[in-house]
Amino acid sequence: MTIVTAGPGVDNREVLERGDILFFPDGGYEISAGIRTALMGATQDARSFHKNIAYKPNVDKVSGLKDPAQEAAIHPAMREYSKAALAFLTRILPDYAKGWKVDYASFRSIEEKGRDLPLNKRNDLLHVDAFPTRPVFGDMILRCFTNVNPTQSREWITGDPFKDLAPVFAKQAGLDHYLKPNTLLRASVRMLQSAGIPVVDRSPYDAFMLHFHDWLKGNADYQKNNAKYHFDLPPGATWLVFTDLVPHAVLSGRLALEQTVIVSRKTLKDPANAPASILERMTGMTLTV
Repeated sequence: MTIVTAGPGVDNREVLERGDILFFPDGGYEISAGIRTALMGATQDARSFHKNIAYKPNVDKVSGLKDPAQEAAIHPAMREYSKAALAFLTRILPDYAKGWKVDYASFRSIEEKGRDLPLNKRNDLLHVDAFPTRPVFGDMILRCFTNVNPTQSREWITGDPFKDLAPVFAKQAGLDHYLKPNTLLRASVRMLQSAGIPVVDRSPYDAFMLHFHDWLKGNADYQKNNAKYHFDLPPGATWLVFTDLVPHAVLSGRLALEQTVIVSRKTLKDPANAPASILERMTGMTLTV
């Protein structure tokens, strides 16, 4: 597990898919002074269900602000940031862009060190990402982070990637329980969805990954004894990582921007690297439908 500085001769997809961090020390793209100025004045709602200030491009809305009066400044700033980040990602990863789904952008304004959150929402514990309300059905979660703090690095740790993690821990975490989906329950969920009721239909893969996210955070032995790699991400830097492929945690830092896209497994350079592919090889079953 390492950090790879982007540049000529670097295969961006290969770096990301093997579980490394793709690093742009100069930021890689421009985040305007107007965006930075607006966001520095944002006051985040510190309650646990608002981990960050979030921008949802699909509905063009912002959530997580403590003071709704700030939305007039924060909303256009987050919209402009999201467009700039997506243009950057499209430029450096054109093959992924052909099939990805645009997910949320966020502004992480609160200091991570010592943050008071429930265990399953803590950022300082190693975990792989899974979204409770947005299942991916075997596609992958790619996140682009930029440290907009002018003076403070953002301190990360990562663990060994999913291809090493899953053979050791997936069975311990109860993978077998998720191999036979409750077809009656899923049929009921889909019926409710068709009636316009906002319920979530998860594939066996999504259900397991959501459980595995929490299981890793709650496993004291894993947190203490497994391999860890430390990175200080400096002011102005941008970095990309598949956060469902790479266990990660944030130990300290504030003022970071992030844009997420859901990358189609079909557009990977090697789809065998996807966590869903790894679990399907382990079980001999299709888990993503």
